[in-house]
Amino acid sequence: MPVDREPPAEQPVLIACDGEPASPEALFNAARLAARAFGGAIEVIGVCLPTPAVTAGMELALTPLGYDEERQATMHENITRTLSVSAHGDRHWPVWVRCGSPPHVLVNEAVARHASLLVMGIGRHNPLDRLFGTETTLSTMRESSVPVLAVSGHFPAAPRRAVIGMDFSPASVHAARLALRLLDDGGHLTLVHVRPRFEHPTADWQAWDTEYGKTLPPLFDQLVAQLHARSTVILDTVTVRGDPAPAVIAYAQQVSADLIGIGTQAHSLVERLMVGSVATRILRTAQCAVLAVPKAAVPLLEHPDIEVTPGVPLHVSDESPQVTHE
Repeated sequence: MPVDREPPAEQPVLIACDGEPASPEALFNAARLAARAFGGAIEVIGVCLPTPAVTAGMELALTPLGYDEERQATMHENITRTLSVSAHGDRHWPVWVRCGSPPHVLVNEAVARHASLLVMGIGRHNPLDRLFGTETTLSTMRESSVPVLAVSGHFPAAPRRAVIGMDFSPASVHAARLALRLLDDGGHLTLVHVRPRFEHPTADWQAWDTEYGKTLPPLFDQLVAQLHARSTVILDTVTVRGDPAPAVIAYAQQVSADLIGIGTQAHSLVERLMVGSVATRILRTAQCAVLAVPKAAVPLLEHPDIEVTPGVPLHVSDESPQVTHE
């Protein structure tokens, strides 16, 4: 969603919180980390679902006047109480509560407040949640034009190991930039590019794969130079073969990563239901935090100046030919 006016110099970090006691410390740790890395204040947003009208016999029973406002006030009190207990007295963080569809409200509030980041819980992984589209974090990530950091209850206050699913798109490059800023001194960031592996490659595919491989070392060299990683952080690159989402997750588990960063792309409803994006599958199965960066969040000045060999595709999408897992 484009924004007409210039964002403020210091953009806030927005926490999505409902005031429930489940793992709030991880949310607050992630927000503090982002505020230190990106600058700006921390704000908290809660969202109440509107109370649906119900039928009583043959008549429609309307919601009592002011009922939703009371629910918003209760959520505000719960969030404030949670802040005082779990955020070590950070009562100065502004708390806002809105009523509506959580993904829609969170996306709109993040844009309206020029947020640098939206911090959320990783979400539930119940198949029924996915079927009926109530997986709020995933739905928000799909709609957001602001980077979303989804954290579990085990997210550390100072992450030291991050993995970026690198397809050389502007969004994945910006995910690497943001992850570098989130890592603690002594941290380690690995750019992981996934090459397809075909069960029965033809001669044409073998020739394509050979040309594909030749483009990767110079592209990685250009990218590493452009990222300007500080000397206290290790930055390296890895190329693996397989299906993008399982391959990135497997590597992240192998190195005990605290964070997976990915660039996200828009997908139609049919694609999400029948195929699903790489980002969707990573969010649903990752055991660590996930940083999802949409293309719309990439500043124009930060678009990578990377030379791509004509005719050699670099992004392995969901529509690529069938590949085997590592």
